[in-house]
Amino acid sequence: MVPVAAAAIALVAASVPASKNQDTAPVDPAGLLLSAATMGLLVFTIIEAPDYGWTSVRSLLGFAVSAVLLAGFIGWERRVAHPMLDVRLFRNMRFSAASGAVTVAFFTLFGFIFLMTQYFQFVRGYGPLSTGVHLLPVALAVGAGSVAGTQLAVRAGTKLIVTLGLVAMAAFYGWVAASTTATIGYGIIAVQMVLYGLGMGLTSAPATESIMGAVSRRQAGVGSAVNDSTRLLGGTLGVAVIGSIYASLYGSRLTASLPAGLPHGVSAIAHQSLGAAYAVSGRVPGALGRAVHDAATNAFIHGLSIGCLVAGGVAAAGAILAVLFLPAQPANPAVTPPPVSAARPAERAVRF
Repeated sequence: MVPVAAAAIALVAASVPASKNQDTAPVDPAGLLLSAATMGLLVFTIIEAPDYGWTSVRSLLGFAVSAVLLAGFIGWERRVAHPMLDVRLFRNMRFSAASGAVTVAFFTLFGFIFLMTQYFQFVRGYGPLSTGVHLLPVALAVGAGSVAGTQLAVRAGTKLIVTLGLVAMAAFYGWVAASTTATIGYGIIAVQMVLYGLGMGLTSAPATESIMGAVSRRQAGVGSAVNDSTRLLGGTLGVAVIGSIYASLYGSRLTASLPAGLPHGVSAIAHQSLGAAYAVSGRVPGALGRAVHDAATNAFIHGLSIGCLVAGGVAAAGAILAVLFLPAQPANPAVTPPPVSAARPAERAVRF
């Protein structure tokens, strides 16, 4: 990635104008530590839950402490003179509902990439570069959906377009959960990815515009930072939640599907991951090795399908919240007319 980063640095240096905020607030180290501790503990607890159990004391304690840390972060940011994040911004539904929509969109996106990358590379046997090429329909559709979504939101309202985008993502996940097999044609997968990409574009672009439109010019940096943070938050939780659910289901289904008489070492390796299961199945001779391969494939498809249903449910919930809370259009600023006495006679007559 070094050449890519170098090219980005050169392009930014050549094309982005210099700017500086003269009213830069002091750093909020306590807010930074509290937010990092909250997210770090929450993500760690979710990732470790499949190994220790979702209802184990360790997992429940991790979720409880994460909630306490989050409450502490909110309380601190409300009291401190120069907060890292002014949580009062979330009173504006145009800001908070749009932030939630972006979080949901990237939750589903990163969960999709996490599962489909493994599906393409292991189940379909594509190489890393080929996997990237086969994922291009998503990227192209996101670009098209973003352009269309921004234009449509001006005409039809942010609420409608963002809701339609989230509904499209929910429909995509339901379709994938119902249809994905090890041998499904790539043409169907490509159409599914186009549906998802359009939904992603229709959601993220208008929601981002809503976030930035809800803050003043002076707070543009805060709005941009929150927009980026919601993407990272959604993506991180998407991988953690969908990945953990998949891992739990993959392990349980594999335990029930592996052939009897399999050496314990082979079984333990197969439970590590789909790739490990495929690798160890090649070292087991004959029908037993094929049985391990088939059991791992079936366990993966099962985990992928349920993971897709979870992601689809999150997208559907996001659509409902968008309908309930996301304003259709920004509120028109109140314009105070000049005093009548200051107007010319013709203007007074027209106003009357």
